[in-house]
Amino acid sequence: MPFKSFFDSPGNYKNKFDFYDQGGSPHLLQKFIETIEQQKNDIEEINISWYLYNNKYLHHYLKKTSESGIKVNVITIPLEGYDNTKPQPLENLETGKKSNDSFTKYSLARQIFSEIYHSKTHPDFNVYFFSHLYVRSAYINKFSRGSLPYSLHIKSAYIKKKNGFILLLSSSNLAVRDLVKHESMVCIEDEPNYEECAKAFYKNLISSSTHIKDYNESLNTSCNSYDKIDFKESGSIFITSPFYYNSSNILDTTLSKYILSAKKRIIICAQHLAAFNFQFNAKHHSIIKENETRQGVLGAVIYMANKGVNVTCLSQTFAPLTKDENKFKDIKFRRPANTSKFQKFYSELTKTKNVQYFVNENLHSKFILIDNLLIYCSYNFTPTQFIYLDNIKIPKFKNMPHISYEGIHCEVGMHVAIEDINTVKAFEKNIENIKREKETIQVK
Repeated sequence: MPFKSFFDSPGNYKNKFDFYDQGGSPHLLQKFIETIEQQKNDIEEINISWYLYNNKYLHHYLKKTSESGIKVNVITIPLEGYDNTKPQPLENLETGKKSNDSFTKYSLARQIFSEIYHSKTHPDFNVYFFSHLYVRSAYINKFSRGSLPYSLHIKSAYIKKKNGFILLLSSSNLAVRDLVKHESMVCIEDEPNYEECAKAFYKNLISSSTHIKDYNESLNTSCNSYDKIDFKESGSIFITSPFYYNSSNILDTTLSKYILSAKKRIIICAQHLAAFNFQFNAKHHSIIKENETRQGVLGAVIYMANKGVNVTCLSQTFAPLTKDENKFKDIKFRRPANTSKFQKFYSELTKTKNVQYFVNENLHSKFILIDNLLIYCSYNFTPTQFIYLDNIKIPKFKNMPHISYEGIHCEVGMHVAIEDINTVKAFEKNIENIKREKETIQVK
């Protein structure tokens, strides 16, 4: 089958508040490994860009796979970007035993990176750090994991076969010390129009990264500029990256066009929904008008709802309007980081017919269904994802005066467009299952 889809949820495990040795989505990890095992004899190279890489089960499997002659390249973020707070014990799903020690994402990643760094170089197994930081405001607060955020938010794999390829895109980091959430993964095999862009992206990403053996914390990561690489669009796959000039701004236009083509329905699902009516200071960009305001992809969704298209929204985070506080007074929602941007969107949504909105605190999948087209994404629908600024200069931050920043603001992201009817039906079924969950709250 050229397209496959997989799903995981807290309901598959006995306690949704347990942390597992096998990571935040054991089922998707199993399917990831099975996908490789089924065609291992035909695979030449595995390239994975995983935002967080601290899962020893995944690591040991990939390392063992490389020992059979398959080249493995792992691209992730530097250790500094891993959260080192609130250590917790881990349960092993195979034995049912809980660890006596407690761990953080940082401590787990450190074990893996230390092993790789001190081991003898293996020509078929490589780990790279993509150390690009992205920020556009001098007023941000210090992050719990490092001073500034890393842009490599993508979870994907490009697997080169002797004859053909496999492309995987996941909503889950497979990271240990993540709770299990509603997650998904798509697998595309040997389909035309996907491979060229994915193959080029991994070549560009690796050349823009630093091998773990050459990396040290004294490297200057406050300057985040890259040579601009020609960006090739495809109707089947879209990639944003700081080395693809203007890519996030183009994504805003591209995704909006898809939404504006809807005839009957739009279902938009993500951890965060906030990309609506946002303004940014474009003095940091060489071609955009200063203080440009965009309606964004969610503006396009509202426009189509007003035109009569049925719209369903699902998100993990939600912030009630002041006038609705009594209505939701007994419900504790996970709130988005940018409450004002979300409330602008939700306020407009409340005036709009043809819309239903559901909130589930365990939701982490990111996708849009437009009629019988699936746009499966690695990114959330927030302003940050749709802004590319190539000339940022921040001499110091208000809350971190000892830190400066210069470079490109752009998050690394990917989406694939899939028109396969079985895949669309699988995601429809997943949505219906989430809507029936006891934790799901209909807010409109």
